[in-house]
Amino acid sequence: MHELLPAGSCHCGAIQVDLRLSKAPSALRLRACQCGFCGRRGARTISDPDGLATVRAQGPDALIRYRFGLRTADYLLCAACGSYVAAVQGDEAPIGVVNVGGLGVPEFDDREPDPVDYAGETVEARLSRRRGYWMPLAIAYTAPEPNVASGPAAPRAPAGGRSP
Repeated sequence: MHELLPAGSCHCGAIQVDLRLSKAPSALRLRACQCGFCGRRGARTISDPDGLATVRAQGPDALIRYRFGLRTADYLLCAACGSYVAAVQGDEAPIGVVNVGGLGVPEFDDREPDPVDYAGETVEARLSRRRGYWMPLAIAYTAPEPNVASGPAAPRAPAGGRSP
């Protein structure tokens, strides 16, 4: 098992992703979806059906779920900085892909992704492909850290310890 804990984070740090991979990162296929959403964001995604991705967000409001096209998956975006983090399908046993490009995961920086185009897929074909290729994905909510995607911090007491 190859553990990247955390593997990376969104731009502002409000969302982190842990990866537990069954293979070395170099053995995983790196893909660049050619759809308008992924292409505009420079998405570079990975998945490991025998691994586990855990998206850790600072509270439920830190994640935005966006659906488009065939509406078969939720694309997870940071509510504060807008980074595309991952895509997830299913509620009972969710599976997904992780956007290692958007998370700044260094293990994938020096690799060229394989361009992929799923525009002609039917809903059934898309769901079937994902069941075979995408990885188990969990979402965990943590308490927000001060000054990270949660608004201004409370005023600090001046030197000497007294509040104004």
